[in-house]
Amino acid sequence: MLLAPLIFAAGVFLASRVGSRGLVAESDEPAWLPSFLRGCVLVLGVLAVLHFSAVGIPLLSSSVETSRFDIGSSGLGGFPSRAVLYALPIAALIGLATIRDASKRSAVTLWVLFAVTQVFLGFKGGLIEVLIITALGLAIRYGRLGFKQLAGFAVGAVVAIGYVTYVGSKYQTLAGSDAGIAYVIRRSTSDAIIAGYTALTARPVGISDHTSVLLRDLGVLFGRYLGTAPEGYSFDELVSSVVTGTPIQRGAFLVPVTVGGPVYLLYSMPVLACVLVLLALGIVWRSAVVRLRQASGPLLTVSAGVLVYGIRLFLMNGNGAYLLINLTFTLGLLVICACIGHVFLGRRRTPGVIVVGRPLH
Repeated sequence: MLLAPLIFAAGVFLASRVGSRGLVAESDEPAWLPSFLRGCVLVLGVLAVLHFSAVGIPLLSSSVETSRFDIGSSGLGGFPSRAVLYALPIAALIGLATIRDASKRSAVTLWVLFAVTQVFLGFKGGLIEVLIITALGLAIRYGRLGFKQLAGFAVGAVVAIGYVTYVGSKYQTLAGSDAGIAYVIRRSTSDAIIAGYTALTARPVGISDHTSVLLRDLGVLFGRYLGTAPEGYSFDELVSSVVTGTPIQRGAFLVPVTVGGPVYLLYSMPVLACVLVLLALGIVWRSAVVRLRQASGPLLTVSAGVLVYGIRLFLMNGNGAYLLINLTFTLGLLVICACIGHVFLGRRRTPGVIVVGRPLH
């Protein structure tokens, strides 16, 4: 567990050393980019409106603490909920990481949609997530951030902590407690490791020594989505039961917990395989960052954006099977955005005639 960040960083370093030779120069104005981002604004914007129209705005709910988890109730095959949870953050990341003059307006519009939906979802860390994605996207695009950008992020951090305090005051479990900077620090340090530590020290019921939770979760989640075995519980839900003391029974609300990627891997495969997977994730992440910066084509760039976002999310939260299913779905949704943007929103250039030769006198 302690070595996991170093192993991942070693993969990033290895990829940067090996992949630094023969890099393809980034495109100044990728022809496909503006239409893709416009397609994302249209499709994801409509799906976001449909989602909040169906479930309401959790931030404004009297029970925001529980209603924020009612994500899947918007229906329509899961398109609206996944657009809000995954597609908009990834599209905003791609827009910032590939921002050019021709695509700036669409990229900023996507970023605004992303920020607004994060606020509406009612999660305390919503604006902090916006800051992280923004910093990651701009760092990929420009290599490093200047003084003005850092000053802007400092102001944004103050606003984000204020938002944490405001939303935390609406949670019944935090009523009367300090939800300011001390709470943010505690949630980012000691509280963040409780689920992972619990999983390593108290094996959840139903998870044997020979169980791969990745394979088990895939079976549970596909059974739940297809309706063939809706009563199964994922690894994270079983850990939540141990952490919160909530009994595993019908109707019980299991608060989502984040065991972290390394713990999830340790429960899915042998230790040596975990080391190799973490190393491989570092290599893939670095390669995806390079592809995202180059913006050489829609499918490669969208796939790179999904990988950069997904690997980061997995390392923080775990829940690998859930992310694998939902990010694959999201990749398909973003490809649909690219197709719609290309067919309906691409700007047609008027064909012209270019005559090459000496001027007439």
